[in-house]
Amino acid sequence: MRQPATWCCCQGLLLVEATLAAVVIAVGLAFISRGFANQLSAIRTVEAQETLLGLAQGKLLELEAEALAGRPLPTDLSGTFDAPHEDYRWTVDAQPRADLTDQAGAPLASDVSLTVARDQTRGASLTVRAVWRQEWLQ
Repeated sequence: MRQPATWCCCQGLLLVEATLAAVVIAVGLAFISRGFANQLSAIRTVEAQETLLGLAQGKLLELEAEALAGRPLPTDLSGTFDAPHEDYRWTVDAQPRADLTDQAGAPLASDVSLTVARDQTRGASLTVRAVWRQEWLQ
């Protein structure tokens, strides 16, 4: 008949189990913390793009409203935003469309690109494109 294990042979086994459990928990926590850091970085990127998109859409609507009201657009077609977004800048570039011309060959519309960028962050920019009537740009 077998005799039950004695206390001294179980002591070493418990130490190995405890060490192995601590290692598994440490590795798991390291992966979880890395995942949280990646998620926070992704959230910051999405928030930055959302801010750029909101500013670009607002500025494009503002410029279109000025053109529809018959007021002249700014001559330099660039500028900065008011607080709290004073570190963002915008520029407008217009290219006449060759496929939309009148009978004399004069362009009727232009492709307009509005770019919004943050001064302090490299690569943080967004471009919104629209087609405007040519007389809005004159």
